[in-house]
Amino acid sequence: MNMEKNITTGKQLRRTHEGRMVAGVCSGAARYLGVDANLVRLGLGVFTLFGGAGIALYAIAWVLVPEEGASTSVAEDLFKKAGDSPAVQDAVQKTKDAVGKNRTRA
Repeated sequence: MNMEKNITTGKQLRRTHEGRMVAGVCSGAARYLGVDANLVRLGLGVFTLFGGAGIALYAIAWVLVPEEGASTSVAEDLFKKAGDSPAVQDAVQKTKDAVGKNRTRA
């Protein structure tokens, strides 16, 4: 429900160019949340120190959140390129065939 509100108001989570230190994840999240980017960086630092989750969260956001001015994220681009590859299409078809054979035997 919250996402619908953000779509209608035009507020979107994007990696920013302005204020970025590495990939713009923290500055983009800060702009989206309406807080200072250093607070988001501090939060990720705490997550990193206590369990290492901060690094994983940053890496996931880097791949999934699109950059300002881009229509798709890095992950979406990779999936589209992989989907167009004949080798990937062949592997998907073989997997579907194998799953279908296992279902008919059971």
